[in-house]
Amino acid sequence: MTAQTILVLAANPKDTQPLRLDQELRDIDEGLQRAQHRDEFQLEQRLAVRPRDIQRAMLDLNPQIVHFSGHGEGDEGLVFEDVSGNTQLVSGEAIADLFSLFADQLRCVVLNGCYTEVQAKAISEHIPYVIGMKRAIQDKAAISFAVGFYDALGSGRDVEFAFNLGCASIRMEGIEEHLTPVLIKKPVTEETKNQDKSNAQTPPTPTPSPMNPDANNPLEVFISYSHEDDDLRKELVTHLSNLKRQGKIADWHDRDIEAGEEWKTKIDSHLESAQIILLLVSPPFMASDYCYDIEMQRAMDRHNEGTARVIPIILRPSDWQGSPFSKLQILPKDAKPVTKWADRDEAFLDVVNGIRRAVESLTKK
Repeated sequence: MTAQTILVLAANPKDTQPLRLDQELRDIDEGLQRAQHRDEFQLEQRLAVRPRDIQRAMLDLNPQIVHFSGHGEGDEGLVFEDVSGNTQLVSGEAIADLFSLFADQLRCVVLNGCYTEVQAKAISEHIPYVIGMKRAIQDKAAISFAVGFYDALGSGRDVEFAFNLGCASIRMEGIEEHLTPVLIKKPVTEETKNQDKSNAQTPPTPTPSPMNPDANNPLEVFISYSHEDDDLRKELVTHLSNLKRQGKIADWHDRDIEAGEEWKTKIDSHLESAQIILLLVSPPFMASDYCYDIEMQRAMDRHNEGTARVIPIILRPSDWQGSPFSKLQILPKDAKPVTKWADRDEAFLDVVNGIRRAVESLTKK
């Protein structure tokens, strides 16, 4: 079997904050050397990288995985070096255009630097898997993620498992930055769909789109909530029983994850497939990095794309005005928190009636 080449591009210009890139590269190399599938990977390093060095390395090495270690500047680009060793920024569009020329061989790009999510999204238009960082990430967390990621690849696991292990490695170190890395997969285009159809031996069964479901199947409802509100979540699920018995909805929440299943993979999967996403809003929900920054933000992205209906439900008095979901129609009536109603059953009935109207609207469409 031909070994896969991992190309590590590292840059720490002298006018930027010093990073422990040497430790990151050493730990990645040591992990791959001891890995069960070590013969399947070849690690190549390019240090103090200038923009021209990237294209030369891509031509010389034909890598399957490119790993960037260094600084990111958000919308401004990735930080490389100029001929004097100072900062030279390369935009996400520019590096995406370069990587697109190697799309037939390149399957994964890891941008292990601060604020690199913007570049990751641009590159993901051409490459199957791209990992970026949605905010600043400290040295220790970046190294922990890289070690976990490549340890998993070296053991024969796929990219998605390796990503999840990298995030888990950060948390195992006691660092609360495990939500900083993001995995972005290449979008499925109409061209890709048509190609898949032409290659199929038998005609595929038509699959309903998220916002145009099969009327004979229940709509999937994803419930995003803080575990501090678990009792209120259970009350809501009880009130949804009639909709479920009628076959109109099938609710899902993270308490449905079974022992031994990868929790993040299951959550991401259901968050992407749900036609309706309920946000159970409370002070703990607003304070939760995972509820607010991950689940709610992705839910709003899907709502804005027209692939899901997001319904905020105010459980308890909280400061939600000005949040991304504040522009939506909110339940219960007049956005009065459920816990402030004289009769809580009446509050949840008002919520269920609102959800029923949304279900009927989506089913008619």
